[in-house]
Amino acid sequence: MNVSALSEWIFAYVSILLGGILFCVFYTEIRRRRFEPKGTDDNVFRCSECAYVYTDDPTVDRARCPQCSCMNDKFTF
Repeated sequence: MNVSALSEWIFAYVSILLGGILFCVFYTEIRRRRFEPKGTDDNVFRCSECAYVYTDDPTVDRARCPQCSCMNDKFTF
């Protein structure tokens, strides 16, 4: 077997391995997107009195804390 044929076999072997890895990456990403829970558009609130973190509808700018009933503004990250 000459050097040219050997390098072709090595190239084919590496290409098949990388193709298999690439297939596994795409397959895993597709399954993750299909079964992972979707994010919500709810607003996040953090109570200024008791530091409780909660969510409410996206149309609400101020919400009452379920723990201590204090009114709070949206929390921005």
